Amino acid sequence: MSQQNVETVRALIGLWNARDRGALARSLADYCDPAIELEGPLSSVSGETYRGYAGIERWVLDLDEQFLEWRISIDDVRHEGDQVIAIVTIDARGRASDVALNFPSASVIEFGTDDRVTRVRIYPDVNEALKAVGLEE
Repeated sequence: MSQQNVETVRALIGLWNARDRGALARSLADYCDPAIELEGPLSSVSGETYRGYAGIERWVLDLDEQFLEWRISIDDVRHEGDQVIAIVTIDARGRASDVALNFPSASVIEFGTDDRVTRVRIYPDVNEALKAVGLEE
């Protein structure tokens, strides 16, 4: 696993935080495999894993529908084995409730042979993400 994959994760988080959804959508092919899968807390609401570029765009719309603000602060991004783990803090504000939220989260990101993201699993519990990559916290 190369430092390039860590930098890819940092770049994607930067695109997210820029809140330019068009730029994010245009960058998907550069950073993500066409068959990308994203699974996280919203997957349990929608009942399915988000798949492909259209699935990622739907995930972004789902988050934007629920939250007025959603900013990701990176606490740590590193490669572990053949995956990258990103430990972050989320600052969000509910769209309907206007309630401010601040909470930790982690993602485990897998890459294909062409160094594009093939799978993202978002964990609301950082310890569960650490266990998923073989680390105990």
